[in-house]
Amino acid sequence: MDGNAFQHKLKVVQAGGRPMVCTPLIGQTKEELLHELEVLAEKRPDVIEWRADFFTNLHDKEQVLETLHWLKDKAQGIPILFTIRSEKEGGEAISLSAEEKVTLLETICATQLVEAIDYELMHDVTYMQKVSQAAKKNGVTLIVSYHDFDSTPEITRLEQIFANAESVGADIAKIAVMPHSYEDALKLLFATNNAKNQLKVPLISMAMGEYGTFTRMIGGLFGSVMTFAVGKESSAPGQVAIQELNTVLSVVFSKNE
Repeated sequence: MDGNAFQHKLKVVQAGGRPMVCTPLIGQTKEELLHELEVLAEKRPDVIEWRADFFTNLHDKEQVLETLHWLKDKAQGIPILFTIRSEKEGGEAISLSAEEKVTLLETICATQLVEAIDYELMHDVTYMQKVSQAAKKNGVTLIVSYHDFDSTPEITRLEQIFANAESVGADIAKIAVMPHSYEDALKLLFATNNAKNQLKVPLISMAMGEYGTFTRMIGGLFGSVMTFAVGKESSAPGQVAIQELNTVLSVVFSKNE
C-alpha cells in the first residue's frame, strides 16, 4: 500500500468502513525490530507504527535511515507510521533536542519511506510549521496528536483540541486520554462524534487504561479512523491483541463489510 492507497483507505473508513488497525514496533535494536516485524507482518495490520523513541540508536541518523529502509523492505506493503514520543509526551527518554527531532522528521519525510508521521500538538508553532511543510511537500500524512496520561478533559475542551490540531496543519487529528470512569471514556467518544461533524480532517481517538479499552473497539462508530492494537508488545495502556480486536471489529462493522 503506497501513500495514495493509504489515503484511499482513510476515505473508505470515513464513508463507514471499519477503522484501520495499527500495531507498534518498539524494539530497541534492529534485531529486535526484525523479530517484531516478522510477527506483525503475519497478522496483517493495516498500519505499522515504528515507535522510534524506543530505538537505542535514535541519535544516529544514518542508523535510523538504514533501519527504516530495511523495515520498508520487510513490511510486505504495509504502510508505516513513524513516531518519536519523548518522555514528556508519554514516550521514552530520548537524546534528541526538540530541534533535532524536527530535523530528523524532515529527513524521514524526504525519504518518502513512510506513509505517515506523528507529531505532538504541544510543540512550538515554529516546529509544527516545519514538520507540516515537510510532510505536505513529500506527500506524507501528518497526524497531530494530543495525549493526556492523567485525566480526561471536558467535552468542549476535547473538541477544541481537535480543532487546534486541524488549525496547525494536521491531516489527521488524534487525541488519547486517561479515563477514571466509563463516563470519562464516553466524554471522548461524544467529543469525537461532535468534532467529526464540525471539522474537515479525519480523527483518531482512544481512551487508555482499563476504562478505555472498549473505545478501541467501538471508536470507529463515533468517527475514529484508526485504532491501536498489540502486535507483539503494547506501546500504551489498554491496547488489545490484534486478533481479538479484529474479531470485535468484524462484528461491530459487519453491516459495512
